[in-house]
Amino acid sequence: MNFWIDDSTDTDTDDERVGAWQRQLESSVAEVFATYSAGFPGDYSLESLAAFEEFVLAALADLASMEQQGALPVVKAAVGYLGETLLRAGGGEWVWGQGELAGMPCVALDGESAQLAPLEYVTKAVRIRDGSQFTRLWARIEAGPVEQPADLLVTLVVPIVQHHGYSCTIEGDEVTLSGNGVSDWVLSLSNLRRKVAGEPGDEWPALVADHLSTFFAELELSASAPLDMDDFERIRPLLRTRMYPEDMEDNGFPIVSRTLAPGLAQRVVIDQVNTMITVSRERLSHWGIPEPDLFALAEANTRGDGLLTVAEIFEEDDEDFERILGLYGSSDYASAHVRWLGEYSVGGQWGSAFVVPCEGTVYIHPLDGADAFISVGTLARMAATVYADRPSPVSSSVYWFYDGIIELTAAVNHTDDEFQLYVSAEFQKVMEEIADYADGAS
Repeated sequence: MNFWIDDSTDTDTDDERVGAWQRQLESSVAEVFATYSAGFPGDYSLESLAAFEEFVLAALADLASMEQQGALPVVKAAVGYLGETLLRAGGGEWVWGQGELAGMPCVALDGESAQLAPLEYVTKAVRIRDGSQFTRLWARIEAGPVEQPADLLVTLVVPIVQHHGYSCTIEGDEVTLSGNGVSDWVLSLSNLRRKVAGEPGDEWPALVADHLSTFFAELELSASAPLDMDDFERIRPLLRTRMYPEDMEDNGFPIVSRTLAPGLAQRVVIDQVNTMITVSRERLSHWGIPEPDLFALAEANTRGDGLLTVAEIFEEDDEDFERILGLYGSSDYASAHVRWLGEYSVGGQWGSAFVVPCEGTVYIHPLDGADAFISVGTLARMAATVYADRPSPVSSSVYWFYDGIIELTAAVNHTDDEFQLYVSAEFQKVMEEIADYADGAS
């Protein structure tokens, strides 16, 4: 869905895009309300939020309707009205989104450290359809950030562990379980901590309970009907592959892993529906299958589940506009598909630049011309944001896919104070070739 300002170009700065957005905001909002809801007051008051959400739900029947080209004026107006109402009530300013929010107008409210994207809350309102999302959003902002105890997650985890009949010891984010015939089974809280980090404290108990119920269901199934890991013929159809950080620890059990490019490693796992087990080298030795054959089999099984859906992240009628594409359809094994990007229509004259910041998230740019210089930076910022916040992080680097080969495009160093991009020597040559091509074409 496109929220770039209509008259912006690739050379516009974020400040220029914000300015263009603000210049058209009130007129576009007024035009939509005049067309679709003449009775709506539209005074940007907090009291109007309930009626405003009612208007949004009447205009947008579901999430699919938001994707229709004809709905774009309504969605833009909804984004503008909600954001402006929040700013007039709480203070702050319009800003251009960064990272995952790149390409859309956001608000930076006084006293809030993070940007807020009105589009996300318009989408949430259309999805939930209870008519209370905008007023609840303001109530949450007005209440201010809630200080959470450092060990809040642990205090929620321990009673659930004990309820399932286990005792535990906790060190850092690792919970070691004993009981019910299990000894020294380690449960990592790192992904769960990332999952709940951005959510309100009152939603943590349900999120923790849902996460742990899946883990314990699989643990109890494994205890009652253990899978015979030595029976390779039974294991064969369960093998899958996915990407992991190259430096991910193996907890003392050497794992079957191969590095595809700096920072990016591929592992073979056994899919047990609710959980997965990485294949150790000891297990591989019992099976007696060569490691390359194991990877080939796991890849064939993963590809056999079907290709993913390719969707535009940003869209623009201007053919010179940078294209960012996403792969969707498998939250568990989407990362594996970077090995066969050639089977997707995502390649350009020089292949594709892509990022895989966490499992389930792959963003791609076809390398076709000078827009590669902007797009690699956009991909890097998106990757750095997602890698830092989402569960199952993989890599913050940008990679290059061409002729079935994966190489490093650029490494990213992202801190609160600065964002640095280090382009590899190999890809620097590609950038120079692209620049020469663009100069010749002009």
